[in-house]
Amino acid sequence: MDKGKRLRSIYYIAGVVLIALLWPTRSLDAPSWDVYVVDESNQPVAKVLVRESYQNYSAELQGHEEDLYTDETGHVHFSPKWISVSFLMRLRAMASSANAGVHASFGPRSYVTAFRGKEVGDDVRDGYLYQWQGSPSQVVSHLILKRN
Repeated sequence: MDKGKRLRSIYYIAGVVLIALLWPTRSLDAPSWDVYVVDESNQPVAKVLVRESYQNYSAELQGHEEDLYTDETGHVHFSPKWISVSFLMRLRAMASSANAGVHASFGPRSYVTAFRGKEVGDDVRDGYLYQWQGSPSQVVSHLILKRN
């Protein structure tokens, strides 16, 4: 193989690799999430602020929040959140997460919280704050507002 053909081959391979590194891939950042908010007597509560907080620590450098208010039945629905990010950006985000040492997080994380005055409602399951971590694609949460 002559020098010109070899150089063209190297440029071609480098171009393909560069495109692969920069080509965005799509992934789920937060699920489709139905949230029901009740008071301590199990009655639905309207007009309560519900916040969905989410971040994909393996794909982005900062988190996001979406705030919605419950309807008359104490319900809000958060649509699924998708992200399209290149492999190169994913590597950068993972390196940034790894710098947190023992506190590092990887992959998608999402949770919901309800607020009304001094009352707060979290999704607690088996004694732990529920945090979505990539699956399932649909979640239902029941939050009980309690005095903080």
